[in-house]
Amino acid sequence: MRKKREATDALKELNLGGKIRELRLRRGFTLKDVSQLTGFSTALLSQIENNVVSPPISTLWKIAEALGVKIGYFFQETPQESVDYTVVKKGKGKPTARRETYPNLTFYSLAFGKLTRKMDPYLVVFDKDERGSTPISHEGEEFLYILEGNLKLYLGDKVIELEPGDAVYYDSRISHSVEGKKGTKFLAVVLNPEKSGGGL
Repeated sequence: MRKKREATDALKELNLGGKIRELRLRRGFTLKDVSQLTGFSTALLSQIENNVVSPPISTLWKIAEALGVKIGYFFQETPQESVDYTVVKKGKGKPTARRETYPNLTFYSLAFGKLTRKMDPYLVVFDKDERGSTPISHEGEEFLYILEGNLKLYLGDKVIELEPGDAVYYDSRISHSVEGKKGTKFLAVVLNPEKSGGGL
């Protein structure tokens, strides 16, 4: 009983859960996102974040991989990423949360390994036809480059039709939304001064 209490105290002192939660929120991920990336239930992840459950190394390893850091990150007294750059290999972008606004699109983060960044680049894929999402606006600027398929961008009172090779740069304070068919792909680079998880 004493050993169990000591282990619990050590866990709380290390605050693994708090570090995981902080990093997850900085990534803009929900518990459901991390669940999908790791295969662990949201209930288990919540218990880990609240330091109720001490994760084994194998579990912590998967969580670290999903959040784009080395496992040692969680054992630093003041966690910091030491890299000045991040490389994401072909097909290794991390799916991130945008389903509330764009239920038919998947956003793959192409810079998830770099916490201190001013831009958020995404590969965006239409999983189904998108006939006009709810227009949004937020601080910042955005750049889109069409890779496959045709994209219709609704920007304020304008309708801009784009095809592969076309690019557009705009002030994201202007109300905007997109439309396209299944299979459409484009690169989106979002500059958000607030880093509030906005974009597209």
